[in-house]
This record gives sequence, structure tokens and C-alpha cells, in this order.
Amino acid sequence: MDRALSVAALLDPTHQVVPFHGRESELRTLTLWRDSPAPQASLLLHAPAGAGKTRLLQHFQEELWDDDAHGRLLVIDDADRLRWQDVFLLLQDTLRHGPARTRVLLAARTTGWWWSSTRQRIADFDHEVTALELASTLDDRAESFTLACQHFAKHLTVTAPDEPPPNIAGETVLDLHMAALTAVHGDPCDVNRTQLVRQLLKRDDGRKTGRIAEDYLAVATPDTPDPDLLARAALRWPNLRPRLDELVTGNPEIVRDMARDSLRVAAEIGSFATLETIARRVFRDERFATDAIPSIVTHRLIDRADDVLERAEMYGMLSARTMLCGLRQESVEASQAEVECYRELARQDPENRPLLADALGDLGLRLINAQRNDEVLPVSEEAIDLWREIAEDDQETIPQLASALEQISYRYQALGRDEDAMTAISRATLLFQELAKNHPALFRADFARVAAAMARRFHVEGNRQHAADSMQLSIANWRVLAQEDPRFEPELARNLVAAGTMLVDLGRAEAASEALKEAIDLFRRLAVANPETFGTDLAEALTQRSQALSELADDIDAALTAREAVMLWRETGDRKGLGAALLNVAKVVGDVGAAEEAVEVYRELAAEDLVWNQAGLVIALAMLVEQQLLHEQDAQALHTADECLDLCHRLPSQLVEFFGAKLAPPLQNTARALSEADHHVRALRMSEFAVGVCQALKARTAPTVYLSALQQHVCRLRGAERKEEARNTAHTAVVLWHMAGLDLDSHAGYGDALTIYGRLCAETKYETEKALRLTHRAAEVFREAGEPVKLRFALETAAELSSS
Repeated sequence: MDRALSVAALLDPTHQVVPFHGRESELRTLTLWRDSPAPQASLLLHAPAGAGKTRLLQHFQEELWDDDAHGRLLVIDDADRLRWQDVFLLLQDTLRHGPARTRVLLAARTTGWWWSSTRQRIADFDHEVTALELASTLDDRAESFTLACQHFAKHLTVTAPDEPPPNIAGETVLDLHMAALTAVHGDPCDVNRTQLVRQLLKRDDGRKTGRIAEDYLAVATPDTPDPDLLARAALRWPNLRPRLDELVTGNPEIVRDMARDSLRVAAEIGSFATLETIARRVFRDERFATDAIPSIVTHRLIDRADDVLERAEMYGMLSARTMLCGLRQESVEASQAEVECYRELARQDPENRPLLADALGDLGLRLINAQRNDEVLPVSEEAIDLWREIAEDDQETIPQLASALEQISYRYQALGRDEDAMTAISRATLLFQELAKNHPALFRADFARVAAAMARRFHVEGNRQHAADSMQLSIANWRVLAQEDPRFEPELARNLVAAGTMLVDLGRAEAASEALKEAIDLFRRLAVANPETFGTDLAEALTQRSQALSELADDIDAALTAREAVMLWRETGDRKGLGAALLNVAKVVGDVGAAEEAVEVYRELAAEDLVWNQAGLVIALAMLVEQQLLHEQDAQALHTADECLDLCHRLPSQLVEFFGAKLAPPLQNTARALSEADHHVRALRMSEFAVGVCQALKARTAPTVYLSALQQHVCRLRGAERKEEARNTAHTAVVLWHMAGLDLDSHAGYGDALTIYGRLCAETKYETEKALRLTHRAAEVFREAGEPVKLRFALETAAELSSS
């Protein structure tokens, strides 16, 4: 080791001049955390500066961790100094490279809202998140002091002093080491912290780094201190806080260049003048939109509010800001405080009831965001009741009631309350329809929007005719708006695309193609004048129309349209749009090369941002498997399928829930293709994952989505000759249909479940009489539903059961 180490270097924990010792209790806790059954876990080790966090991290990583035995360890020191985006990228890396078992060990000086924000976001990666507070100093101070004296003396080739450790107020491990180094130098060490620092710094003029630089700043008090260093030092040295206030208020421009952690400290400990200076800069700066600093500032400023109304408005701002930066529970608390303020105002004057109703609506959103679903509906329903009461007294507030009904319908839908969602959106549609009839210039656009929402609800419930009728009504109103005011033409075109996409799903390919052609014509004209704005819209419309043309068996036009969409996406430079368009070409044209290029595009996107693009890569790989199988490239298909499945099992549950509706269909199609090619092991693995995705979405989707996935899995089991397991799963599906609360007499999906179960009973010679009765019921269902092909299959199954 270099014998010319400076004071700062001697005390630097990474040099380990004094070897690690003690901390048995903390090491036991970390070992238990390391060995816990949770596949992914994160722990924050927090303590004041100089408590020995870095030394403990280093010892744990080097001595108590083995990658082969324990998995992957990610250590993030000084985590409170990092932006969330930096932590986010590191966490993405754990997802990208695995292995499945991961531990993330963070260290920081403080906790507070920065940690709450980070903790809640880390939990989104399916991590079990905990915190451990490190004691500032060691249990056996005398032993630690003696050991430090011996090693410093050995390094400096002097005799180690033999004296007890001094008493230092608020002592940390570093303070004790500073005292030991002072004693080794022959200076008195039984002095206060300021004198310790001064005595040590007189011994050399080496470069001041780390904590010693902060302490040097505290005792030297230069005229032009570094603002970041000053803020960090001010946490430990209260005498520096007035100097920090002077620096920030005297030169407000430095706020723009201060590090996030320094600015956070200034916001937490600074004067109100400092707080207001920071507020003027960070509230208008988009760089801080997802940081906790604006929330911290707002929270402190609430104490300065002059009256209840101002306090309510500030709680509303706090609720919005905390939600943006991941402080979900704190956002709920702020919104609840806002509601209570408006309750008080409404009691004082009923004219304030609309403010209370709005605040209740916002609270419902915050509760959903915090996943406190059991509290959402009472709050939202209170808001609706209040708006009804207000509307009875003042007809001019009916638009607000209609909007509130529309919003609560989405909340019912998110919570799986489909019937209530339909009731609410129906009432909202009727109200907006009446408003549009009486005041078309003001409310026709609202009516057009909710009519489309109504169509989507009918679509989810499987009511195809009503879905198509509602969507046509929406489009008719958008057409009127566009004719009266050309500024609505983009909205008309976008809604035509939405209508066309829905009509394809409804099996009305011809009507879909016409709607999409009209949208394309509009976007072509709009793109001539403004290609940057409408180029992507045109490309998306072309992509959707190619699918409609494909359904119409117009293969040539479908292929040309799909390839034109790819060309336009290339021109826009939007790689995500290009990837989706290439997958569409693969699907419409059967082009394995397009699927291969799409996979490469999504690989590049995932390398930049894994969280937002991992699901896209999964979908691209699944579609490539299909194309490779179609082109008899089975070896490549199995390799691609393995990569796809590996990525599937790395997806955090939050991403499965968020992207599940897009993930399930391609995975199910690929599972079917693998099964038909007799690659049953992979087919079943993919099908099982697709069922799990649909199960995760059960609360937010129609029950038929999960049941359909389960029935498709039954078919994969049957294809793999696992017929008893398939039969048992089919029986589970039938039971779940009976529990779904649906009208089963004419539901083709229920008929499918009965027929599949009957077929498996016939093949396994199991309870054939009961299966025959169920299959006859399936035939009745298909007759009622008007499904002749399925009816024929049910009758064939019944005949097979009768003869067995």
C-alpha cells in the first residue's frame, strides 16, 4: 500500500486501512435476507454519514456472497444521490441478464420520501422490499478504537497509543477512526468533532474527498463553497444551514445545477425563503416531474397556507405530484386531506359542493393507483351521489354528472364490475345525448366519445350488434363535427381507425375496410400539409386496413397495404411502430423475414428500455415461432420458442398485468402452432403462461377471457395425449362457466366448454351418461346461438358418447 496516503485516503472506507470488524447483528440480518425464499428482494441499509455503510456493503459482497450459491447481487451505494431513472436502469439490468434469484442492496444516508418513492417503484419489479437501520457506531467502542489505533500506527510506522476512546457527541464509526488517527499522530483526541477535523487537516494538505471533504468545509467555511458539498455537510453540521440558505437565496440560479440529493436536502432542511427559491425553479422544470423534490417542497409549503381553500388547493397539487413520482400511498393521504378540506368548505357553504365532488373523483383515481381497490367504489359512488344532488339544484351541472358517471364506469370496469360499468356508461351516454341534442356545439364531441366507450363495453360483453351500432353512432357524430369544423377531421379519422379495428374483431371485415379506407383518405390529405403530425396516424390506419383486407381474403391489396405501412413507419423513424408493422406483414403475408426483422427491432428497443419493450419482444418472438413453423424451420422455431419462454418468465407481474391483453393472443396462437407441429412440451409451457396472463387480468376483463384461455389449454393437453388432465381441466372450465353469472342458454363459449368436456369423456370412457346430457345441452345452446358448425360437432360428440 502507498505509504503517502492522505488523511482522506487513510479514512476512506474503500481502502480498508482499518479492517472490517464487528456488526455481527447486522450481518446476521443480511444473511437471513440473502437466504430468504423470495426470488427477488431489495434492502435499504441506511444510517448517517460515517456510520460504516460502505464498509459493511464491501464486506458483505466480498465475504458473504457467492454468485453460484446465492444468485445475482446488485449493490447500489449512495442510492439517495441517484435519480430514480438511474436506479431504474440498474434494475432493468437484473431483468435482462438474470438469474431469476436476485438481491439488490442499497445504501443511503437518509430515508424519507425519496426512499418511499423508490421503494414503491422497486416493488413493481416483484421485489420484496425492506430496510435496515445501521447503528451509527459499533457496540464495543473500546475494541474498535484500539484496533484503529494499531492499524493506523502500523501504516504510519509509529507506536500505537494506549488510551481509551474519547467521548464524542453523536459519534459515528468514522468519528472514532478520526479520533484514533489523531491519537496516533500524537495530538489530543478527547476534543470535540470540530477540533478533531482541524487537527487532522493540519497534518497534510492532500486532496479532500468523501466525508472528510464535508467536514473540512464545516470547519474551514470558505467564501465560495460548493453548493452540493455544502448541502450534504449541512445534514451533519447544523451550523452550516444558514450558509446554505444564504447561498441558495442569494444566487437562485445555482438551483438549476445542484445535484438531486443536494437539492432534496436543501428542500428538507432549508428556510422557507430557500424553499420558495427552490419551488420557483423545480415546479417549472420537467426534469423534476418524476422526482420527489417538488412533492417535498409542496408538503412543506402547505404549512404556509393562509386559509382552508388555499390548503385544499395545495393538497390537490401535492396529491398530483406525489402520484407522478411514485409516492402512491402519500398521494392517497394528500387527496384524503384535500377532501376533508373541501368537506369543511361545503359545510360552510353548499356552493362548494362541486369542489368536494371533484376532489372525491380525484381520490378515487389515487386509490386505484395505490391498488387500494376496496376503497375506490365508496368514494366514487359518494361523488356520483353528490353530483346528482347538485344537478337537482342546478341543471347546469348535468355535464359534470355525466362526466362523473363516465369516469366511474371505467373504475367499475377496472374492478371487474361489468354490469355496474355498463349501467354507468349507459347513463352517461343518455345524458350526453340529451345535452348534445340541446347544445350540439358544446356537447356533440362528448356524446361521440362516450358512444364509442359504450361500443367498447358492448364489445367486451360479446354483444356484437349493439357494439357495432354504438360505434356507428359515434362515427356519425364525429362526421357532423368534422363537416361543421375541419379542425375535428383528425379526431374523425382516429375514431374511424378505432371503429375499423373493432369491426374487424366483430367479424365485420367489409365495414371495417370501408371505415379504415375513409380514415386513410383523410390522413393522406392531412399528412400532405403536416407529415410529422399525421404520418404515424396514416401508417397505423394502413396497418389496420391490411388486417381487414386479409379477413376479406383480398390477399394482394392486404399485402400491398401492409408493406406501405412498413415503408411509412420507416420514414417516421418510429421504431416501435415499425416493429408492429413488420409483425403485421409477417401475419398478413406470411413473411418470415419480416418477423425476423421485427425481432431485431424489438431487441434494440429492449436494450434501451427493457421494461417498456420486453413485452413487445415477447410478442415478436412468439410470432416468429409461428412463421418459422409455417416455413418448416422447426429447429429455429424451437430455439426461438425457448427464448420467448425465458423472457415470459422474467416478466414482473406488474408488466404482465399492464401488457397482458396484448400478450395473451399471440402466445395462445403460438401454443396452438407448436401443438399442431407436435412440439407439445413447449406448446404446453406457452399455453400455461397464457392462462396465467389471463388469470392475472380476471379482475379487469370479462370472465370469458380467462375461460377461453383455459379451454384452449385443454386442447393443448389433449394434443399432448394428456387426456385425463385435459378432461379434469375441461370439467373445471364447465364449473367456472356456471359460476360466471352469465346467460348460458345462448352463449357459444359455454357450448364449446360442454362439447370439449363431452369429447374428452368419450375418449377416456368417463361418466359417459352425464357427458351425453351435457353435450345435448351444448347442442341446444348452439341452436339458440345460431352456430351450425359447432352444432354439428356437438351432435357428432353426442353420437360418439351414445355408442361408447
